[in-house]
Amino acid sequence: MPSNGALPLGDDASMIGQGKAEGERVMNRLHLAPWIALMALAGLAGCESAKAPEPFPQAAADGWLAAFNSGDVAGLALMYSLESQLLPPDEPNVSGHDAIAEFWKSYNPGVVRLEVSEVETARLGDYWFREGSYSALYPAEGEPRIGKFIELWVKVDSAWLLYRHMWSPNAPPPAAMPAA
Repeated sequence: MPSNGALPLGDDASMIGQGKAEGERVMNRLHLAPWIALMALAGLAGCESAKAPEPFPQAAADGWLAAFNSGDVAGLALMYSLESQLLPPDEPNVSGHDAIAEFWKSYNPGVVRLEVSEVETARLGDYWFREGSYSALYPAEGEPRIGKFIELWVKVDSAWLLYRHMWSPNAPPPAAMPAA
């Protein structure tokens, strides 16, 4: 070692085992091998125990649509959490489970046939966000009304329920449209 306390510079970058016989250097490296292998195995075990992300609760969304199309107001109301809100077009917000049940009674589900398409979903922390388009076919009208919707789903116990629900048509209803 130089007299100034600095380590000698050489071609060997590791400098481990400098001045030792070749056998001693190999033994030092062999002592490290089990620890490196243990850390690698611990990392792999952690990867295997990680859960796969929970998929969007499509069965719940399908249940809502089936309840609406069949006119099952009680079933529809059960699809909303106690703290849920509806944000219908051109109407005030509807808050709470009981008020939502009353809203759907007056809306006459089952008379209008809904279909959804172009749906996108994203996980946002404890919630699932879902947006897409809908087609609403009213029996007295020939052409369906097209619109868009946004839903926020929350897991309550083991069930996924609607927490926020908003929709709006892309055009006013035929009776409200200006004459051509």
